[in-house]
Amino acid sequence: MINVLPGNIANLIAAGEVVNRPASALKELLENSIDAGADDISVVVEDSGRTSIRVVDNGSGMSPEDAKLCFERHATSKISTAEDLESIITYGFRGEALASIAAVSRVTLRTRRQEDEVGFEVRCSESKITYAEPASTPKGCSIEVRDLFYNTPARRKFLKSDAAELRHLVQEFSRVVIVHPSISFTFIHNGKTLYNLRAVNNAKQRIVDFGGAALAKELVDISVETSLVKINGYVGAPAEARKVQNNQYFFVNGRYFRSPYFYKAVCKPYEHLLKDGFAPSYFIFLEVDPSTVDVNIHPAKTEVKFEDEAMIFEILSVTVRKALGQNAFTPSFDFDQVPSIEFPAMTKETSGYTPPPKINYDPLFDPFEMESRVREDIPVRVSGGSVSALQPAIVFGSRYIAVPVDKGLMVVDIPRARERVLYEEYFPQLAEKQPVTEQSLYPLSLDLSPEDHEITLDNADLFGRLGFDLRDLGQNSIVIYGLPAGMNTDSKGVEEAISMIIDDIRHGTLGDDAARDAVTLAHSVAFGDQKRVDAAGAQLLVKQLLDCRQSETAPSGGRTFTILTDEDIEKKL
Repeated sequence: MINVLPGNIANLIAAGEVVNRPASALKELLENSIDAGADDISVVVEDSGRTSIRVVDNGSGMSPEDAKLCFERHATSKISTAEDLESIITYGFRGEALASIAAVSRVTLRTRRQEDEVGFEVRCSESKITYAEPASTPKGCSIEVRDLFYNTPARRKFLKSDAAELRHLVQEFSRVVIVHPSISFTFIHNGKTLYNLRAVNNAKQRIVDFGGAALAKELVDISVETSLVKINGYVGAPAEARKVQNNQYFFVNGRYFRSPYFYKAVCKPYEHLLKDGFAPSYFIFLEVDPSTVDVNIHPAKTEVKFEDEAMIFEILSVTVRKALGQNAFTPSFDFDQVPSIEFPAMTKETSGYTPPPKINYDPLFDPFEMESRVREDIPVRVSGGSVSALQPAIVFGSRYIAVPVDKGLMVVDIPRARERVLYEEYFPQLAEKQPVTEQSLYPLSLDLSPEDHEITLDNADLFGRLGFDLRDLGQNSIVIYGLPAGMNTDSKGVEEAISMIIDDIRHGTLGDDAARDAVTLAHSVAFGDQKRVDAAGAQLLVKQLLDCRQSETAPSGGRTFTILTDEDIEKKL
C-alpha cells in the first residue's frame, strides 16, 4: 500500500540531503547573507555547532511576509521559470535551505529592511512557525540555529568530535570568505575570535589574511583568458606541498566546487616535482558563461558540470605548467630510479635495535686535508657499487652531497639522510617514552592560523611527547622553549616542522605507535630544516648515515643515496 508522507516526515528527508552536520547549516546561512547583499557578516558558534550557530549580516533584510514564507519548502526569490535555471548567479535558489534547517533544529529569525521602522521576529521548530511578531532589530538579518538534530537523535549521534566538527565549520567558512574579499567576516567559537577578516581589494590578500603570512611566499600567480573560460588564481610552489590537502579550492563564477577531474589537470604539471603522497596548494577562480555550467546536479551544490570540460582541463593544465616554468621550478635529482631495497619495518619488539655509538669529533677539522681521520673503512653493499673508503664530501645544489667512492660517485640526498639518522635516534627514545628536549637559549614565538593554533593546543601533550616544550601565547600564537634533539632553531625550519606535524595530526596518524611517531618527527625535523650544510657537516652526515642499520632508505620512503658507477657516468658523456 502506497501512502503520501506527512509534511513533517518529508521535510526531515529533505533535510538529510541538505543538512548533514553543523557545517552544512552554516554554509546555507552564509550563502543567504551574501545573496542579500551584506558586506559585513558575523558567525557565532557554540560547541562546534551542536548548541548554536548564529549568522548576523547587514544585508537587505526581509519583509514580515517573506520572513514567514522563507521557511516553506521551495520558497525562493531566485527562480520563476525553467529558463532561470540556465543562468543562476546567486547561491541559494532551491528554496530548501531554511525549511530543511528548521526541520531538524530550533530557528530564530530577526530581520528588518532599511525602509521599515520596526523589524520582525519568527521562531520555527519542526517545520512549524511557533512565534511571529514585530521586534526591534538592526537592518539586515540574524538567524540562530539551536539544538541541531535534537529531534533526530540517530543523526546527532553520528556527529564527530568537537574538534572535527569545528574543522568542518572552518572549512565551509573558508570556501565563502576566500571568494568574497570585499566582505568583512568574523568567526567566533565559544567566545573566542578565530577569524576577524577585514574587507580587502583582492583575493590574494584575503587568502593570506585567512591562511597566514607564510602563504604569501608560497603562492605563484596563474592567469589566462580565452573565449571559453577566464582563469585566475594561485598555485603553490612544489617545495611547499603537503600530505594533507587542506589548501585546495576551485571556484566557478564565485561558487566553490569540487572536481577530481580538474584536480588532475592541476597536478599533472607537478609530475616529478613532488614526492609521492604530497599535493600542491591551489586557489583557482574560473569564470564561464553561466549557461555553460550546471550547478544543480548535487543537493549541496558542491559539484558542477561544464559543457566544455575537456577543453577547460587542457587550458587549466597548460596555464599551471606555464606558471611553474616561469618560476623555474624543475625536477630534483631522482634517487628512486634505482630500485630500492626493501627492509622490514622496525618495531620495538622485532627490530633488535641497539643505539648507535656516540661520535666524538672536532667540528673545526678540515676534511679535505684529513680524509683518513673521519672514519674507519665500513664496506656497504649497494646496487651498482661499494663504498669502501670515504673521500672529501662536496655539497652541491640545495640538497645533495657528492662523495667519490670505489668505482663511482656516491650522491646523498641531505634531508632523506638526516631523516634516517634522526629516526634511529628518536625511535628508542619514543619507544621508552623518554623524548630528548633541548632547551632553546632564546624562546621562539610563532604565529599560527586559528585552526592550527587550536589543533596545537588540543595536542600539547602529544607535542610534549615528541620533544617540543611549547605554551600558548594568545592571539593565535605559541612560544617554544625547547625542541627535539638535533632540530635547527631557525624559526622557518621550526614553523615548517610544526606545520608538518599538524598535518599528520589532522590525518590521525600520530600518537599510537612509537615507530610511526618517530618517522613523523624525523621527517618534519629533517625536511623543515632548510639551512645549507657545510663541508664538515656533510662529511659527518655521510658517516652518521652509513652507521645506521638501514642506511639506504629514508623511513618515510625514498632512497637516501645512490651510486653512479663509472659506467653510468660514461654513458652521460
